[in-house]
Amino acid sequence: MKHRTRFLLWTVSLSLGSAALAALSGGGQPQPTVRTAPDSLIPAAPVRTGPVQQVSATMPPLRDEPGTRSGEVQPGKLPKVQPVPTTAAQPSGLPARVTFVTQAEGIKEYRLDNGLRVLLFPDASAGKFTLNVTYLVGSVHENYGETGMAHLLEHLVFKGTETSGNLMEALGQRGANFNGTTSLDRTNYFETLNNTGDNLQWAIAMEADRMVNSRISGDDLKTEMTVVRNEFEAGENSPIGLTLKELQSVAYDWHNYGNSTIGNRSDVENVPISRLQAFYRTYYQPDNAVVTLAGDFDEAQALGLIAQEFGKIPAPTRTLPAQYTREPAQNGERSVTVRRVGDLQALMAAYHVPSVRHADYPALLVLNELLGDEPSGRLYAALVQSGQASATGTFPLTGGEPGLMIGLALLDKDDDLDRAQATLLAALEQAGDKAFTDEEVSRAKQRLATQHQQLMTQPGQVGVALSEAIAAGDWRLLLERRDAVARVTAADVQRVARTYLKPSNRTLGRFIPTAQPDRVDIAQAPSAQEVLRDFVGGEALNAGEVLDVTPAALEQRVIRETIGSVAVALLPKETRGDRVQLQLALDYGTPETVRQAGAAPDFLGELLTRGSAGLTRQQLRDRLEAINTNLSVSGGAEGLVVSLDTERQHLPEALDLLRSVLREPTFPESELAELKTLTLTGLEAGRSEPQSVAAQELARIFMPPEARRGDLFYVPTLDEELEDVRAVTVQDVRDYYKNVMGAGRAQLSVVGDFDPQTIRAAVPELLGGWTSPTAYERIVPPLTRPAGVQRSINVPDKANAVYVAAQNFALRDDHPDAAALEVALRVFGAGTDSRLWNRVRQQDGLSYGVGAQVALSSRDEQGVLSAYAIYNPAVREKLSAALQEEFRRVAQGGFTEAEINNAKTGLLQEARMARTQDGTLASLLLQQADLGRTFAFSQEWEQRIAAVTPEQAGAAFVKYIHPDDLVVIQAGSFE
Repeated sequence: MKHRTRFLLWTVSLSLGSAALAALSGGGQPQPTVRTAPDSLIPAAPVRTGPVQQVSATMPPLRDEPGTRSGEVQPGKLPKVQPVPTTAAQPSGLPARVTFVTQAEGIKEYRLDNGLRVLLFPDASAGKFTLNVTYLVGSVHENYGETGMAHLLEHLVFKGTETSGNLMEALGQRGANFNGTTSLDRTNYFETLNNTGDNLQWAIAMEADRMVNSRISGDDLKTEMTVVRNEFEAGENSPIGLTLKELQSVAYDWHNYGNSTIGNRSDVENVPISRLQAFYRTYYQPDNAVVTLAGDFDEAQALGLIAQEFGKIPAPTRTLPAQYTREPAQNGERSVTVRRVGDLQALMAAYHVPSVRHADYPALLVLNELLGDEPSGRLYAALVQSGQASATGTFPLTGGEPGLMIGLALLDKDDDLDRAQATLLAALEQAGDKAFTDEEVSRAKQRLATQHQQLMTQPGQVGVALSEAIAAGDWRLLLERRDAVARVTAADVQRVARTYLKPSNRTLGRFIPTAQPDRVDIAQAPSAQEVLRDFVGGEALNAGEVLDVTPAALEQRVIRETIGSVAVALLPKETRGDRVQLQLALDYGTPETVRQAGAAPDFLGELLTRGSAGLTRQQLRDRLEAINTNLSVSGGAEGLVVSLDTERQHLPEALDLLRSVLREPTFPESELAELKTLTLTGLEAGRSEPQSVAAQELARIFMPPEARRGDLFYVPTLDEELEDVRAVTVQDVRDYYKNVMGAGRAQLSVVGDFDPQTIRAAVPELLGGWTSPTAYERIVPPLTRPAGVQRSINVPDKANAVYVAAQNFALRDDHPDAAALEVALRVFGAGTDSRLWNRVRQQDGLSYGVGAQVALSSRDEQGVLSAYAIYNPAVREKLSAALQEEFRRVAQGGFTEAEINNAKTGLLQEARMARTQDGTLASLLLQQADLGRTFAFSQEWEQRIAAVTPEQAGAAFVKYIHPDDLVVIQAGSFE
């Protein structure tokens, strides 16, 4: 994805979570474009994340991945997710008071006698484990005056128990990847750690402890309430987020699915601690929870630890409140209009649809793909290809109870909104009048099947994805709904389109009464037990090998060689699902070619995958999906990076397709026109967004002072960027490809289940003879050091402001000071146990996300410090003062030995965990091939990190980081 379109897509993700982002850029749940990560067939809704959010300095994302909902809870009974008491034969050796329930496709379910359900999904090759605890409680369970309470409680649970200490610090010190999310029907907490030392025992004990012993104190509420309020304010910045919140509210009269999970501001600010404590004691109990453990662990040991720690908790005596409200059928079209400052227009049309468990739901999933896909979807064809909109998509907002199916269109502020609205509604509500072909339906089903298959190769993601199925009624729905989708016919799709996509069932943004109501009654869904009565799961995938990921062990496995002019690094290994990760980097161009090219090369990477000899964009996508392969190409004027994720058996065919993409592109003019429209819309949207405004101002301050428009290192204004994009022609792109691009300097890395000979044979065919007429010359950017400055920019009508700061200095990553500075910044601002986090977020409650980090070049003596925070504009002076105090405190007192030891442990654990990911290994090998390094450098770097002392870290910080030299930009509604 090009930097010029990122802001538009980020704006959508800010508002809707990845469910809507999926409709535009790939990834997320369920989604109509080429995916970069596997997904579940259980849908996801916008979700409140937290309390952890680590974000970038220039464009902080404020939402995490979307979640879904839980099953109904009956008074006096266990939640509906509870399976029928098992009659399965009990294996020998089970811990006391543990019962085996069922198993499917490598996942086993157990139950403790206190009602806790346990799912185990072992995979020793993962190198790490993910522990996930799902509580069947969300915003749907909140009462009057309590909106947002489930999410606020999720934040407070991270404050720890009377005996646990600071949980965020403890997790950070162990190098954990962790978070919690709250959605409509469920709350979940997860942590991914290396399976080393006592990590597994500690994580299980920690989760059992905070299930019933969390403090939930008034003192913690005072600071965390302002943090959550800041998160609320961040969402208020987005026109799309505001529209979705209003859309949900208008679509529902009575059911709590009409309430946003973040809640009402006055409720968040005023909810008494006693109500939070009562909510916690009611729902955070073993009979309302499911513990899922996936990845690298010993099954018997893990089950014993879970029984030991969670089994101490007695079964509750309380009765869960009944959830009996059902939304009546809608009586006619509804509409709502939101008027706030912004630079893009949005249309959303929502239709009531049944529960995930309903027999119609698999056909609705396929319909979602057929309508919202890009480029074959009907919305895309009707709106984007006709020039009426910049982007379109569809996404379900459903769960264990009836929900919504939503169609979306984004437009530039000058586009004809009424015309696009008529086109959007016609495309949705006439979908049942034009038959879908068997080919279209088959393609959509294959896409969904591929997503599920790729998901099942990643146990850590499966563990979290099971939360969505658990919330819908039973974890096995994750598998059963996959099989149900496979049985969907074109006639089924046609029927559900006619049944649910009706004007009388629509909420758009307008209410129009009708003389003849056409009501849609949503049928009751069967229980999960009924749905699963005849379900038989398939075979579990073969697991990969257990890989030693220490640098020395990895280096012994790596094959390094040169094939032609290509530096190649290969790491053959057995993987789950026989997956292969390939990355290719091409370097080309000179300072002069880049200077003269303008914006044309920015479109190169995207256009390469939009048509090649004998293959249209859709045909290429169909071929890739047929062989279970993901392909992405990114880059621009100086180089290109290709990522290929496939299976061993399909690697030769995938390489053939890659050759066609790279060597035989057609650069369709219509595709460039669509990309330009999307880019222009995204740029325009940035005019009124604090993040975009601050980032551009910061970049312009750091450009060389003598730079002028047309110079190599000049940073254009927004209007100049728009002018440059409008000026690009398809011939400009073709000329740059022909005259500059080539494989004269290339690096290739491959990790996974493959035969090295396959790569050796393919490289000459893939890149041989592809030389550029222009010899490559690396661009060395100047190290600019502008004077320190504090600048504020007013952006009207925005509830959330942004702070960004930067400082350049001369330092390379192999310098003796580099490791000390890295450790110093980890203590200062680069983790949830850092000083900035503890002061600004935990102590003062001024920001939802705050941090600082350094980035060092591996080639040139160039380093940069960046810092960021988001906040309410009213606390600007407090936040600025707190950050300045923390910067100066290092110079005055340095760091403690405990801080340095914890930082070193966290950095080393994170590095080890990163190397358990094949994609990360491929990136490391690619970088090593580019720099002429090996894992010996990684080993030396870790040794240098381990040797850092408090004195060295403090000295490095004072030497390179100068608070008076910081360039600080703050953007928000300050007037």
